[in-house]
Amino acid sequence: MFVTILRSEGLRPFLAFAFLFLAVITDPAHSAESINRIIATVGSHSISELDYDDALDKYQKLSRFLKNEDMRKSQRTRVIDFLIDRAIVDTIADEESIQVNEKRLEGEIEKRMELMGLTSRKQFERAIEASSGMPYDLWITELPYQIKRGQLLQYKVPMPPPAEKDVRNWYALNKDKVGFEIQYRLIAIAPNNDSIAEEARIHKEATELRKTLQADPNSFTLIAGSPRNGDNKLRARKGLVDWISSFELFKISKSSAIATSTLQAGAVSEVFRDEYKRYCIIKVEGKRATPYETVKGGIMNILAREKEEENFQKWVREQRSTVTIQIFDDSYKKENKIPDHKESIHLD
Repeated sequence: MFVTILRSEGLRPFLAFAFLFLAVITDPAHSAESINRIIATVGSHSISELDYDDALDKYQKLSRFLKNEDMRKSQRTRVIDFLIDRAIVDTIADEESIQVNEKRLEGEIEKRMELMGLTSRKQFERAIEASSGMPYDLWITELPYQIKRGQLLQYKVPMPPPAEKDVRNWYALNKDKVGFEIQYRLIAIAPNNDSIAEEARIHKEATELRKTLQADPNSFTLIAGSPRNGDNKLRARKGLVDWISSFELFKISKSSAIATSTLQAGAVSEVFRDEYKRYCIIKVEGKRATPYETVKGGIMNILAREKEEENFQKWVREQRSTVTIQIFDDSYKKENKIPDHKESIHLD
């Protein structure tokens, strides 16, 4: 009966499938290529077609965060370059014994939560999404790379300080962002007690005094040095507080910082209550942008952070001349003019 079945016409499709299956499994190169073709190798790391498929989705999600992308290149080339750069980072991190395992990731998250003053993981996830501009699920997949990047930046990537002219140019263009220093005089009148009647009396006295000072701003110095000024320490200096940054003033007296924030030189403030429950009036004697030397260090840090990613990408591209890279993707080789007989390459 078995022989009869073998001779039947219905067996021909089965035999055809069997021969095809045997041909595939006896041809390893064809099998590997069809299942998961290797696109490139970077050092000991290989990049497969499956890696490309995974990276394509990630690249598209990260595209708005990536700088210096050459949009003249095809998407496939850009994604393969993205994978090559990541593989270079992994290769050099391996050489430097930079390991990122689950324990390291959890430790990094706990450290960041502590710095942010958060104890709830949900709050942390929301805070990360707000600060990074990306979904937490995407951010967490980027964390291993960011940890490696951070350590390589610290130990391997040259970070030349910003040029003096660049620092001065930034200062000139951003004086509104560096804050200001202020010189002012203060008159403070304190109530004798906490009664409503005393509060009303002092408020009326301070309001009338402000009208006088507005009419004759030059009288401010005289009154600030008289017994009418309840601040004994400042009275001897005729109420003068010499140049102080807006940041330092805010730490000393939030109410004074707020009262003077919008005033120009020569202006007299409204009556306001300070932290000591005194009724105060301020005259701004001078106002200027925080001096260059005071904020130079901070500006240098800002410019260094802005150049950080550019310097890192430049360093990664330079490592292409030291890490062995082999390309097996025909479309990439054609677009980047890589000869077929020369698969081991150094990319610019």
